[in-house]
Amino acid sequence: MWQSRRVPLLRNRVRDAIVLLAACAIGLFAVPLAIAVNRVVDDEALTRLQRDATRALAGVPDNAIEVGAAIALPRLAAPSVLAVYDPAGRRVAGTGPATSALARQAADGRERDGTEAGQLTVVLPVRSDVAVAGTVRAAIPVAVLRERVLEAWAALLGLALLVLAVVFVVAGRVARRISRPFEALTDAARSLGSGSYDLALPSWGLAEADAAGAALQQSARQVGALVRHEREFTRHASHQLRTPLAGLLVGLETALAPSANGSGKAALEAALERARHLETTIDDLLVVRSADEDVSCDPVAVAVEVVERWRRTTSGRAVDLRADEVDRVRVPDAAVRQALDVLVDNALRHGAGRVTVTVEPFGERVVVEVADEGPGLADGAVPGVGLRLAAELAERFGGDLLVRRRAPHPRLALLLPAQSAS
Repeated sequence: MWQSRRVPLLRNRVRDAIVLLAACAIGLFAVPLAIAVNRVVDDEALTRLQRDATRALAGVPDNAIEVGAAIALPRLAAPSVLAVYDPAGRRVAGTGPATSALARQAADGRERDGTEAGQLTVVLPVRSDVAVAGTVRAAIPVAVLRERVLEAWAALLGLALLVLAVVFVVAGRVARRISRPFEALTDAARSLGSGSYDLALPSWGLAEADAAGAALQQSARQVGALVRHEREFTRHASHQLRTPLAGLLVGLETALAPSANGSGKAALEAALERARHLETTIDDLLVVRSADEDVSCDPVAVAVEVVERWRRTTSGRAVDLRADEVDRVRVPDAAVRQALDVLVDNALRHGAGRVTVTVEPFGERVVVEVADEGPGLADGAVPGVGLRLAAELAERFGGDLLVRRRAPHPRLALLLPAQSAS
Protein backbone atom coordinates (compact mmCIF):
# COMPACT_ATOMS: atom_id res chain seq x y z
CA MET A 1 0.00 0.00 0.00
CA TRP A 2 1.22 3.47 -0.86
CA GLN A 3 1.91 5.59 2.18
CA SER A 4 1.61 9.35 2.11
CA ARG A 5 4.97 11.11 2.32
CA ARG A 6 5.21 14.14 4.56
CA VAL A 7 5.76 17.16 2.32
CA PRO A 8 7.77 20.04 3.84
CA LEU A 9 5.95 23.29 4.41
CA LEU A 10 6.64 26.17 2.05
CA ARG A 11 8.06 28.27 4.88
CA ASN A 12 10.52 25.49 5.76
CA ARG A 13 11.60 25.12 2.15
CA VAL A 14 12.15 28.87 1.76
CA ARG A 15 14.05 29.06 5.05
CA ASP A 16 16.24 26.06 4.17
CA ALA A 17 16.93 27.47 0.70
CA ILE A 18 18.05 30.81 2.15
CA VAL A 19 20.28 29.11 4.73
CA LEU A 20 21.74 26.83 2.06
CA LEU A 21 22.54 29.78 -0.19
CA ALA A 22 24.13 31.61 2.73
CA ALA A 23 26.18 28.50 3.60
CA CYS A 24 27.38 28.20 0.01
CA ALA A 25 28.30 31.88 -0.08
CA ILE A 26 30.18 31.58 3.22
CA GLY A 27 31.94 28.48 1.93
CA LEU A 28 33.00 30.22 -1.27
CA PHE A 29 34.54 33.01 0.78
CA ALA A 30 35.80 30.85 3.66
CA VAL A 31 38.00 28.48 1.62
CA PRO A 32 40.12 31.22 -0.01
CA LEU A 33 40.13 33.11 3.30
CA ALA A 34 41.40 30.03 5.14
CA ILE A 35 44.22 29.63 2.60
CA ALA A 36 45.03 33.32 2.94
CA VAL A 37 45.11 33.00 6.75
CA ASN A 38 47.61 30.14 6.43
CA ARG A 39 49.83 32.26 4.22
CA VAL A 40 49.52 35.31 6.48
CA VAL A 41 50.58 33.26 9.52
CA ASP A 42 53.61 31.88 7.64
CA ASP A 43 54.58 35.29 6.21
CA GLU A 44 54.21 36.94 9.61
CA ALA A 45 56.38 34.25 11.19
CA LEU A 46 59.06 34.64 8.48
CA THR A 47 59.07 38.42 8.98
CA ARG A 48 59.48 38.00 12.73
CA LEU A 49 62.26 35.44 12.26
CA GLN A 50 64.08 37.75 9.86
CA ARG A 51 63.83 40.55 12.42
CA ASP A 52 65.11 38.26 15.22
CA ALA A 53 67.98 36.95 13.09
CA THR A 54 68.97 40.49 12.08
CA ARG A 55 69.02 41.61 15.72
CA ALA A 56 71.16 38.59 16.68
CA LEU A 57 73.47 39.19 13.74
CA ALA A 58 74.61 42.47 15.32
CA GLY A 59 76.21 40.56 18.28
CA VAL A 60 78.05 37.94 16.25
CA PRO A 61 81.75 38.69 15.42
CA ASP A 62 82.56 38.82 11.72
CA ASN A 63 85.87 36.96 12.13
CA ALA A 64 86.14 33.25 11.66
CA ILE A 65 83.52 31.36 13.63
CA GLU A 66 84.60 28.00 14.98
CA VAL A 67 82.94 25.32 16.97
CA GLY A 68 83.23 26.03 20.69
CA ALA A 69 83.50 29.81 20.32
CA ALA A 70 81.72 31.82 23.01
CA ILE A 71 79.00 33.87 21.34
CA ALA A 72 76.27 35.75 23.22
CA LEU A 73 72.83 35.63 21.55
CA PRO A 74 69.72 37.57 22.58
CA ARG A 75 66.96 35.60 24.25
CA LEU A 76 63.77 35.17 22.19
CA ALA A 77 60.27 34.54 23.40
CA ALA A 78 59.46 30.84 23.24
CA PRO A 79 59.06 28.92 21.09
CA SER A 80 61.40 30.84 18.73
CA VAL A 81 65.12 29.85 18.94
CA LEU A 82 68.42 31.30 17.69
CA ALA A 83 71.66 29.55 16.74
CA VAL A 84 75.01 30.37 15.09
CA TYR A 85 76.58 28.04 12.52
CA ASP A 86 80.00 27.95 10.90
CA PRO A 87 80.37 27.99 7.12
CA ALA A 88 80.20 24.17 7.08
CA GLY A 89 76.74 24.24 8.66
CA ARG A 90 77.78 23.04 12.12
CA ARG A 91 76.16 24.61 15.16
CA VAL A 92 78.56 26.83 17.12
CA ALA A 93 76.15 28.36 19.66
CA GLY A 94 72.47 28.62 20.50
CA THR A 95 69.62 26.18 20.11
CA GLY A 96 69.04 24.22 16.93
CA PRO A 97 70.00 21.04 15.10
CA ALA A 98 73.69 20.03 15.20
CA THR A 99 73.98 20.60 11.50
CA SER A 100 71.91 22.74 9.17
CA ALA A 101 71.68 22.37 5.42
CA LEU A 102 70.21 25.86 5.11
CA ALA A 103 73.13 27.30 7.11
CA ARG A 104 75.58 25.53 4.85
CA GLN A 105 73.79 26.88 1.78
CA ALA A 106 73.84 30.41 3.20
CA ALA A 107 77.66 30.27 3.24
CA ASP A 108 77.45 31.67 -0.30
CA GLY A 109 76.40 34.97 1.23
CA ARG A 110 72.65 34.88 0.46
CA GLU A 111 69.73 34.62 2.85
CA ARG A 112 67.94 31.31 3.07
CA ASP A 113 64.52 30.32 4.48
CA GLY A 114 62.45 27.17 4.52
CA THR A 115 61.34 24.26 6.65
CA GLU A 116 64.04 22.28 8.39
CA ALA A 117 63.90 19.76 11.27
CA GLY A 118 60.18 20.53 11.76
CA GLN A 119 60.87 24.24 12.04
CA LEU A 120 60.23 27.27 9.87
CA THR A 121 63.74 28.63 9.47
CA VAL A 122 65.46 31.85 8.37
CA VAL A 123 69.24 31.88 7.91
CA LEU A 124 71.29 35.09 7.51
CA PRO A 125 75.01 35.04 6.55
CA VAL A 126 77.64 36.66 8.81
CA ARG A 127 79.90 38.46 6.37
CA SER A 128 83.52 39.32 7.06
CA ASP A 129 85.73 41.52 4.95
CA VAL A 130 86.67 38.75 2.52
CA ALA A 131 84.29 35.85 3.10
CA VAL A 132 81.29 34.53 5.06
CA ALA A 133 82.38 33.87 8.62
CA GLY A 134 79.21 31.89 9.48
CA THR A 135 75.43 32.16 9.70
CA VAL A 136 72.72 33.07 12.16
CA ARG A 137 69.69 30.80 12.21
CA ALA A 138 66.27 31.82 13.62
CA ALA A 139 63.51 29.21 13.74
CA ILE A 140 60.09 28.41 15.16
CA PRO A 141 58.37 24.98 15.24
CA VAL A 142 55.96 24.40 12.35
CA ALA A 143 53.55 22.73 14.79
CA VAL A 144 53.19 26.03 16.63
CA LEU A 145 52.34 27.80 13.40
CA ARG A 146 49.81 25.13 12.52
CA GLU A 147 48.17 25.62 15.90
CA ARG A 148 47.89 29.31 15.21
CA VAL A 149 46.39 28.57 11.82
CA LEU A 150 43.89 26.15 13.39
CA GLU A 151 42.96 28.76 15.99
CA ALA A 152 42.34 31.30 13.22
CA TRP A 153 40.30 28.74 11.30
CA ALA A 154 38.31 27.94 14.43
CA ALA A 155 37.57 31.63 14.85
CA LEU A 156 36.44 31.81 11.20
CA LEU A 157 34.29 28.72 11.70
CA GLY A 158 32.69 30.21 14.81
CA LEU A 159 32.01 33.43 12.95
CA ALA A 160 30.52 31.47 10.04
CA LEU A 161 28.27 29.50 12.42
CA LEU A 162 27.19 32.73 14.09
CA VAL A 163 26.37 34.23 10.70
CA LEU A 164 24.42 31.09 9.75
CA ALA A 165 22.51 31.27 13.02
CA VAL A 166 21.56 34.87 12.32
CA VAL A 167 20.65 33.94 8.73
CA PHE A 168 18.53 31.05 10.05
CA VAL A 169 16.54 33.39 12.31
CA VAL A 170 16.12 36.08 9.64
CA ALA A 171 15.32 33.45 6.98
CA GLY A 172 12.62 32.02 9.24
CA ARG A 173 10.95 35.42 9.49
CA VAL A 174 11.28 36.05 5.76
CA ALA A 175 9.93 32.57 5.01
CA ARG A 176 6.93 33.15 7.26
CA ARG A 177 6.27 36.47 5.53
CA ILE A 178 6.44 34.80 2.12
CA SER A 179 4.38 31.75 3.09
CA ARG A 180 1.72 33.60 5.10
CA PRO A 181 -0.25 34.72 1.99
CA PHE A 182 -0.31 31.20 0.58
CA GLU A 183 -1.39 29.74 3.91
CA ALA A 184 -4.18 32.32 3.97
CA LEU A 185 -5.10 31.34 0.41
CA THR A 186 -5.23 27.69 1.50
CA ASP A 187 -7.59 28.56 4.37
CA ALA A 188 -9.71 30.63 1.99
CA ALA A 189 -9.89 27.73 -0.47
CA ARG A 190 -11.03 25.45 2.36
CA SER A 191 -13.68 28.02 3.30
CA LEU A 192 -14.80 28.12 -0.32
CA GLY A 193 -15.09 24.34 -0.33
CA SER A 194 -17.23 24.47 2.82
CA GLY A 195 -19.67 26.90 1.22
CA SER A 196 -18.34 30.31 2.27
CA TYR A 197 -18.26 32.37 -0.92
CA ASP A 198 -17.75 35.84 0.60
CA LEU A 199 -13.96 35.77 0.86
CA ALA A 200 -12.07 38.79 2.22
CA LEU A 201 -8.34 38.59 1.51
CA PRO A 202 -5.92 41.42 2.25
CA SER A 203 -3.17 42.77 0.01
CA TRP A 204 0.19 41.30 1.01
CA GLY A 205 2.40 43.39 -1.26
CA LEU A 206 3.48 40.28 -3.22
CA ALA A 207 2.37 40.44 -6.85
CA GLU A 208 1.89 36.67 -7.23
CA ALA A 209 0.04 36.26 -3.93
CA ASP A 210 -2.16 39.30 -4.55
CA ALA A 211 -3.01 38.03 -8.06
CA ALA A 212 -3.87 34.58 -6.67
CA GLY A 213 -6.02 36.16 -3.96
CA ALA A 214 -7.89 38.32 -6.46
CA ALA A 215 -8.47 35.33 -8.74
CA LEU A 216 -9.70 33.23 -5.81
CA GLN A 217 -12.11 35.96 -4.68
CA GLN A 218 -13.44 36.35 -8.22
CA SER A 219 -13.85 32.59 -8.53
CA ALA A 220 -15.62 32.52 -5.16
CA ARG A 221 -18.05 35.20 -6.33
CA GLN A 222 -18.70 33.31 -9.57
CA VAL A 223 -19.19 30.01 -7.76
CA GLY A 224 -21.45 31.71 -5.22
CA ALA A 225 -23.52 33.26 -7.98
CA LEU A 226 -23.74 29.91 -9.77
CA VAL A 227 -24.82 28.13 -6.59
CA ARG A 228 -27.41 30.80 -5.83
CA HIS A 229 -28.66 30.58 -9.39
CA GLU A 230 -29.00 26.81 -9.13
CA ARG A 231 -30.84 27.12 -5.83
CA GLU A 232 -33.13 29.77 -7.29
CA PHE A 233 -33.70 27.58 -10.32
CA THR A 234 -34.63 24.63 -8.13
CA ARG A 235 -37.03 26.72 -6.05
CA HIS A 236 -38.59 28.35 -9.10
CA ALA A 237 -38.84 25.05 -10.92
CA SER A 238 -40.70 23.52 -8.01
CA HIS A 239 -43.02 26.54 -7.92
CA GLN A 240 -43.71 26.43 -11.65
CA LEU A 241 -44.29 22.69 -11.69
CA ARG A 242 -46.45 22.58 -8.60
CA THR A 243 -49.47 24.37 -10.15
CA PRO A 244 -49.85 22.31 -13.36
CA LEU A 245 -49.07 19.11 -11.44
CA ALA A 246 -51.74 19.88 -8.87
CA GLY A 247 -54.22 20.63 -11.66
CA LEU A 248 -53.29 17.39 -13.40
CA LEU A 249 -53.90 15.38 -10.24
CA VAL A 250 -57.25 17.09 -9.61
CA GLY A 251 -58.33 16.41 -13.18
CA LEU A 252 -57.40 12.76 -12.97
CA GLU A 253 -59.13 12.36 -9.62
CA THR A 254 -62.28 13.99 -11.05
CA ALA A 255 -62.21 11.77 -14.13
CA LEU A 256 -61.77 8.62 -12.06
CA ALA A 257 -64.37 9.49 -9.46
CA PRO A 258 -67.45 7.14 -9.50
CA SER A 259 -69.77 10.14 -9.82
CA ALA A 260 -67.98 11.56 -12.83
CA ASN A 261 -70.26 10.00 -15.47
CA GLY A 262 -70.36 12.31 -18.49
CA SER A 263 -67.98 14.82 -16.99
CA GLY A 264 -65.17 12.24 -16.93
CA LYS A 265 -64.21 12.85 -20.56
CA ALA A 266 -64.02 16.60 -20.04
CA ALA A 267 -61.94 16.09 -16.91
CA LEU A 268 -59.58 13.77 -18.79
CA GLU A 269 -59.21 16.34 -21.56
CA ALA A 270 -58.44 19.03 -18.99
CA ALA A 271 -55.93 16.73 -17.31
CA LEU A 272 -54.31 16.00 -20.66
CA GLU A 273 -54.05 19.75 -21.34
CA ARG A 274 -52.41 20.26 -17.97
CA ALA A 275 -50.00 17.39 -18.68
CA ARG A 276 -49.00 19.07 -21.93
CA HIS A 277 -48.56 22.33 -19.99
CA LEU A 278 -46.43 20.52 -17.46
CA GLU A 279 -44.24 19.10 -20.22
CA THR A 280 -43.90 22.57 -21.77
CA THR A 281 -42.99 24.06 -18.41
CA ILE A 282 -40.25 21.50 -17.86
CA ASP A 283 -38.85 22.13 -21.34
CA ASP A 284 -39.00 25.91 -20.81
CA LEU A 285 -37.18 25.74 -17.50
CA LEU A 286 -34.39 23.68 -19.04
CA VAL A 287 -34.14 26.10 -21.97
CA VAL A 288 -34.04 29.14 -19.71
CA ARG A 289 -31.40 27.53 -17.52
CA SER A 290 -29.01 26.99 -20.44
CA ALA A 291 -29.98 29.81 -22.83
CA ASP A 292 -27.45 32.47 -23.76
CA GLU A 293 -28.18 36.13 -24.48
CA ASP A 294 -28.06 35.82 -28.28
CA VAL A 295 -31.70 34.70 -28.65
CA SER A 296 -34.95 36.37 -29.64
CA CYS A 297 -38.65 35.68 -30.00
CA ASP A 298 -41.94 37.19 -31.15
CA PRO A 299 -43.72 38.34 -27.95
CA VAL A 300 -47.09 38.52 -29.69
CA ALA A 301 -46.90 34.86 -30.74
CA VAL A 302 -45.95 33.83 -27.23
CA ALA A 303 -48.79 35.91 -25.75
CA VAL A 304 -51.30 34.31 -28.15
CA GLU A 305 -50.14 30.83 -27.10
CA VAL A 306 -50.33 31.62 -23.38
CA VAL A 307 -53.76 33.28 -23.60
CA GLU A 308 -55.22 30.41 -25.64
CA ARG A 309 -53.97 27.84 -23.14
CA TRP A 310 -55.40 29.73 -20.18
CA ARG A 311 -58.71 30.11 -21.98
CA ARG A 312 -58.88 26.35 -22.42
CA THR A 313 -58.00 25.52 -18.83
CA THR A 314 -59.81 28.34 -17.01
CA SER A 315 -63.56 28.44 -16.51
CA GLY A 316 -65.56 31.37 -15.20
CA ARG A 317 -62.88 34.01 -15.89
CA ALA A 318 -62.23 35.73 -19.21
CA VAL A 319 -58.68 36.05 -20.49
CA ASP A 320 -58.35 38.55 -23.37
CA LEU A 321 -55.45 39.63 -25.56
CA ARG A 322 -54.76 43.02 -27.08
CA ALA A 323 -51.61 43.14 -29.22
CA ASP A 324 -50.07 45.86 -31.37
CA GLU A 325 -47.40 45.33 -33.99
CA VAL A 326 -44.07 45.16 -32.16
CA ASP A 327 -40.47 44.14 -32.82
CA ARG A 328 -38.98 40.88 -31.75
CA VAL A 329 -37.40 40.93 -28.29
CA ARG A 330 -33.94 39.73 -27.22
CA VAL A 331 -35.41 37.17 -24.83
CA PRO A 332 -36.00 33.45 -25.46
CA ASP A 333 -39.63 32.46 -25.93
CA ALA A 334 -39.34 30.05 -22.97
CA ALA A 335 -38.51 32.92 -20.60
CA VAL A 336 -41.33 35.14 -21.93
CA ARG A 337 -43.79 32.24 -21.75
CA GLN A 338 -42.91 31.31 -18.17
CA ALA A 339 -42.89 34.92 -16.94
CA LEU A 340 -46.22 35.65 -18.64
CA ASP A 341 -47.67 32.43 -17.20
CA VAL A 342 -46.71 33.65 -13.74
CA LEU A 343 -48.42 37.01 -14.25
CA VAL A 344 -51.62 35.49 -15.67
CA ASP A 345 -51.74 32.85 -12.94
CA ASN A 346 -51.21 35.56 -10.32
CA ALA A 347 -54.08 37.63 -11.80
CA LEU A 348 -56.41 34.62 -11.87
CA ARG A 349 -55.54 33.52 -8.34
CA HIS A 350 -55.41 36.84 -6.52
CA GLY A 351 -57.31 39.20 -8.81
CA ALA A 352 -60.90 39.40 -10.02
CA GLY A 353 -62.92 39.98 -13.15
CA ARG A 354 -61.53 40.03 -16.65
CA VAL A 355 -57.80 39.41 -17.22
CA THR A 356 -56.33 41.40 -20.10
CA VAL A 357 -52.93 40.72 -21.69
CA THR A 358 -51.55 43.65 -23.68
CA VAL A 359 -48.49 43.67 -25.95
CA GLU A 360 -47.38 47.10 -27.17
CA PRO A 361 -44.20 49.02 -28.05
CA PHE A 362 -42.57 51.27 -25.47
CA GLY A 363 -39.71 53.24 -27.00
CA GLU A 364 -36.87 50.81 -27.69
CA ARG A 365 -38.63 48.19 -25.59
CA VAL A 366 -41.74 46.08 -25.68
CA VAL A 367 -44.29 45.94 -22.88
CA VAL A 368 -46.20 42.74 -22.14
CA GLU A 369 -48.79 43.76 -19.54
CA VAL A 370 -51.26 41.71 -17.50
CA ALA A 371 -54.19 43.56 -15.86
CA ASP A 372 -57.23 42.44 -13.90
CA GLU A 373 -60.21 44.09 -12.18
CA GLY A 374 -59.35 43.08 -8.65
CA PRO A 375 -58.51 45.24 -5.61
CA GLY A 376 -54.78 45.16 -6.43
CA LEU A 377 -51.66 45.01 -4.31
CA ALA A 378 -51.77 46.06 -0.69
CA ASP A 379 -49.32 48.65 0.58
CA GLY A 380 -46.13 46.99 1.82
CA ALA A 381 -46.99 43.67 0.18
CA VAL A 382 -43.94 41.49 -0.47
CA PRO A 383 -43.79 39.85 -3.92
CA GLY A 384 -44.24 36.11 -3.80
CA VAL A 385 -42.04 33.43 -5.34
CA GLY A 386 -43.87 33.60 -8.65
CA LEU A 387 -43.42 37.34 -9.11
CA ARG A 388 -39.77 37.07 -8.11
CA LEU A 389 -39.35 34.35 -10.72
CA ALA A 390 -40.94 36.55 -13.41
CA ALA A 391 -38.66 39.43 -12.42
CA GLU A 392 -35.57 37.22 -12.50
CA LEU A 393 -36.47 35.79 -15.92
CA ALA A 394 -36.88 39.32 -17.33
CA GLU A 395 -33.77 40.75 -15.66
CA ARG A 396 -31.57 37.89 -16.78
CA PHE A 397 -31.98 38.97 -20.39
CA GLY A 398 -31.90 42.74 -19.84
CA GLY A 399 -35.57 43.28 -19.09
CA ASP A 400 -37.51 44.23 -15.99
CA LEU A 401 -40.77 43.67 -14.14
CA LEU A 402 -42.82 46.84 -13.60
CA VAL A 403 -45.80 47.51 -11.38
CA ARG A 404 -47.58 50.03 -13.62
CA ARG A 405 -50.54 50.25 -11.22
CA ARG A 406 -50.79 48.82 -7.73
CA ALA A 407 -54.52 49.25 -6.94
CA PRO A 408 -57.28 49.09 -7.79
CA HIS A 409 -57.24 47.15 -11.06
CA PRO A 410 -53.51 46.28 -10.85
CA ARG A 411 -51.32 46.28 -13.93
CA LEU A 412 -48.09 44.28 -13.92
CA ALA A 413 -45.86 44.39 -16.99
CA LEU A 414 -42.73 42.78 -18.44
CA LEU A 415 -40.46 45.40 -19.97
CA LEU A 416 -38.41 43.55 -22.61
CA PRO A 417 -35.56 44.86 -24.83
CA ALA A 418 -36.44 45.05 -28.51
CA GLN A 419 -34.13 43.29 -30.94
CA SER A 420 -33.85 46.39 -33.13
CA ALA A 421 -32.54 48.50 -30.21
CA SER A 422 -28.80 49.23 -30.40
